[in-house]
Amino acid sequence: MNPLERHEIPGAVTALAGKGGLPAVQVDSARSTAVIYQHGAHVASWVKKDGPPVLFLSGSSDFLPDKPIRGGVPVIFPWFGAREGHPFHATARLADWDLSESLLLDGGDVRLRFLLPGDDDLRVSFVVTVGESLRMELTVINRGTADFTFENCLHTYFTVGDIHRTEVRGLQGVSYLDKLLDRVLTEEQQAIRFTAETDRIYQNTEATTEIADAALGRLIRIRKSGSLSTVVWNPWIDKARNMPDFGDEEYLGMVCVESGNVREHAITLAPGASHTLAVEIDTRELV
Repeated sequence: MNPLERHEIPGAVTALAGKGGLPAVQVDSARSTAVIYQHGAHVASWVKKDGPPVLFLSGSSDFLPDKPIRGGVPVIFPWFGAREGHPFHATARLADWDLSESLLLDGGDVRLRFLLPGDDDLRVSFVVTVGESLRMELTVINRGTADFTFENCLHTYFTVGDIHRTEVRGLQGVSYLDKLLDRVLTEEQQAIRFTAETDRIYQNTEATTEIADAALGRLIRIRKSGSLSTVVWNPWIDKARNMPDFGDEEYLGMVCVESGNVREHAITLAPGASHTLAVEIDTRELV
């Protein structure tokens, strides 16, 4: 039995066997459709009615219980990047989250709440609302007796028509760590364009960012709160070819714009305190 079946809502939430047989739900709101896996509470797709996919999902991704899904929205918690002896980008994206609630809202939006199992001192929830926009809220509550420090990130992969004709806007004047150069620089350009591998952590920014996709004639807007870090990433040619769960040419049709709190902006919660990282994605015609 699919463990998600008890949360089905006729015409709105349907349990299904996803790729690799992993349990998933298809969410059909009045304005868009999403597929969310129990594994990682992973939003694998979001498509507005009569539009192209907004999220990118690699055709080479693993769909295995011990592997992360490549694409969509990996939930990164409680650390970002490498940690010796532990999984890259932490454990939340490898866990089977509990779907605790599904609701059909007035107006036709659909809301799902996932809970991360396994730690009595923390309550970690991930709420996804599917509608005209895609809204995601990652909330951490410290129920223990000591401070708890963590990093988080919604590592969102976006579909674009052609990376050569794509711009990321909204980060001009923001300082960033260029991970390829291991240098801190300041973004001087109004729009970030892509001509090589890009791996940057923009810090101390709450700015809304936009992906201007000339090939698809679409503007993707990413609004966030509870976040001071924005990561911009594209693997380009050589790295794409060296990633076993990523197609050699797929870098041409994607870009990551990630919202979270990493490195110097890690969050420390006192006992009883909570923090919510919220991201809302919407689209409109590029003019």
